[in-house]
Order: sequence, then structure tokens, then C-alpha cells
Amino acid sequence: MTIWIKELLKNLDEKIDTSTRKSILGACGEKCPFTHLPDDKLLNIKSESKDENEFLEMLCEKWRLKNENGKYFVVFDKCYCPLVNEDLKGTSQSLCFCTLGNIKHKFRIGLGRDVAVEMQKTILAGDDECRFYIDLNNL
Repeated sequence: MTIWIKELLKNLDEKIDTSTRKSILGACGEKCPFTHLPDDKLLNIKSESKDENEFLEMLCEKWRLKNENGKYFVVFDKCYCPLVNEDLKGTSQSLCFCTLGNIKHKFRIGLGRDVAVEMQKTILAGDDECRFYIDLNNL
């Protein structure tokens, strides 16, 4: 499966512009069956929270959200995608658009509104972590 995924991504990279790849893989990310935080668990956290701030605090405790001086980031210490994580070599960073879409989906459900998410670092790009900035005030 890993070889097939890598080939798919390679062809997407070669034949489709970045904006379209981001849109396609982001939409796939919304339906990711491998997510660390399934929608039902996210909704439980939301129901246990009295407001948006408490929800964000609980996500920091129970998930990979980090509050760094009032700015929020989702941070992964490695690539957890089971489609490629056994052999990352040669995997296109475009796959990370899937994670980007998944994160946007999580915040849409949890906050009841869209937020902007910026992919800042990824393991697949050779970085030491995957880091996504969550802009709660801008879309």
C-alpha cells in the first residue's frame, strides 16, 4: 500500500497544482479513519467544556494542541499516518494536506466555526516535527 500511496502522491505533485492538491487531500483528511482524536471523543470534550477557552485547555491536556504564549499549535513528534509511516523515504509532503484538512475539521466541530490552519513544519519535509498553527481569529 505504501508504494501505491507514494506513486499517487508523486503523480498528484506532477500533474496538479498545489492549491488543488491541498483541496483534494484536505477533503480526504476530514474523513481520515486513522485520526488520533475521533469525532465522538472530540464532541465529548466539547460537551464537557463550558466555553471556547476551556475547550482549548482540554484539547491541550487530551490531544496534541499546545498553547505557546497565547498562540495555538497542533504538534506531532513523528508522522503517524499508517499509510506511509513504516517507510517515509520518498513520500511527498503533499500528504500533509490530509492532516491539515483533518485539523480544520476538528476545530470546525469543536468550535462550531472555521479557523485558519497553517502548516509550518512537517516530518515529510525533513523537519523534526509536524507543526500546524491554529489561527483562531482569522480565516
